[in-house]
Amino acid sequence: MTQPLDRSCQISNVGEIDQEKGEFWVENPFLMIGQGKNLSAFERNCLFLNLQGEGFLDASFTSDVDLEADSRSPIAADFDRDGDLDLLVGSVGGGPIRLFLNQTPQQNRILLKLEGVKSNRSAIGSRVEIYCGGRTIYRELFPSNGFMGLGPADWLVGIGNAEKIDTLTIRWPSGETQKFSNLPVNKTISIREGDQKFQTANLVN
Repeated sequence: MTQPLDRSCQISNVGEIDQEKGEFWVENPFLMIGQGKNLSAFERNCLFLNLQGEGFLDASFTSDVDLEADSRSPIAADFDRDGDLDLLVGSVGGGPIRLFLNQTPQQNRILLKLEGVKSNRSAIGSRVEIYCGGRTIYRELFPSNGFMGLGPADWLVGIGNAEKIDTLTIRWPSGETQKFSNLPVNKTISIREGDQKFQTANLVN
């Protein structure tokens, strides 16, 4: 549209329309819904597995994620609370919202939930350093968000074969820093800003 601020403008098509290929033209994009049109491209979705930072494996077909739909707002979160990330996918033009449950084997991990006091309640903007198994893992809390979708404000962190968290350091958005030692793995760990103790709960396996 050359007149984005004029909802009443009409623009004629600039070429031939091949209706057999699903092409269409609407003189005003605000009229598309009323005419039953949408911009779904019907391109298959893709899912790639990270191979320990050495590349990616195309798992689209074997995961059944490669459905033909103009999918939007995918949300990765632990929906069944079993300690791994699942995938919720919606698509333009209606149809069901699809939930893909993660059934791949998992190593040790923690689900970290923070509650701000001086900081915002969801603790968005926090930074954590997790030292375990001889390495340091860094995470910043900015929930993933796409078009019309927002992930949860918590972390599910894989820690490989480490049997405990040696140290966990949190830098809150308020500027306060807290440090915890000897935390368990395969647990949900809840920490409130300023509290020197943390709470744990079992992950469902």
